[in-house]
Amino acid sequence: MSCHSTQLTKPAHSSSLKRLIKLMPLLCASFLVSNAAYARQQLDSQPSAAAVVFNERCSEAISDIKYQASYQITTTDNQSHQQQTVGLTLTRLNDNIIYQHNDVSFEVWNKNGEYARYFPQELRSISYRRGDLLALNINTDLDKQFHLISPQGLSQLTKLSTSAGKCYRQQHYNNDDTRHPITVNWLAEMSLPESFTLDNGRHTVSYQLTGLKPISSDSFKQLLTGYQDLDFADVGDSESDPFIAKMITQGFIQHGSSGFYSADGQMIDAGHGSHQH
Repeated sequence: MSCHSTQLTKPAHSSSLKRLIKLMPLLCASFLVSNAAYARQQLDSQPSAAAVVFNERCSEAISDIKYQASYQITTTDNQSHQQQTVGLTLTRLNDNIIYQHNDVSFEVWNKNGEYARYFPQELRSISYRRGDLLALNINTDLDKQFHLISPQGLSQLTKLSTSAGKCYRQQHYNNDDTRHPITVNWLAEMSLPESFTLDNGRHTVSYQLTGLKPISSDSFKQLLTGYQDLDFADVGDSESDPFIAKMITQGFIQHGSSGFYSADGQMIDAGHGSHQH
């Protein structure tokens, strides 16, 4: 399911981006759509993004279940060579991971399948219990949520080689498809991509890790402190709440609706089938 729209309205999309999504069973495709849409809205007139690299800084406080990782995501039009860039921060502590790529909202997934969306400006949040998602017939691949690329998806690629970095081994993969190439540099110890690139012929999308640092339990807890939470099951009884009314007016949630978008930007309503990343 798509849970990463950057604004409170339906994310923009294009046919070329939808074609790209079909090539990416190993990725959280919805996240790509939302970031690409946000990049189009915010950076259409910006020049090409400067190349970035990951400068490794080893720390015993960083592990595959305790870190904060920063990515630069660049979408390139293969004809005009225009580039659009957006950032992504992943913050993980044990069985919880935070996705943030703008100041409007951020999202938290738990390994048990629970999901919550936070709105820093309003200090409000909406929580979806696992039962809520199951009742809405909405499914997600938690391996993708916690690793950007699922182990199953990675196993479908061809492993080319392994190189030793300063802190981590990098495993290099591709998909042996010259028309729609996919390349991945995988940090084995972190179970995260250092970089990956996907090309659908019209657009190339690249994720590049730019920073990796430790996160303490207190710091992680502080990111989620001070919010007034509302269970999604109670949204229908809270339409007089100005915050909920704003969400409904701007299309983020509706009474009887899941509040999620499919990969092509369509609202997923309760009882109308499932959607998987």
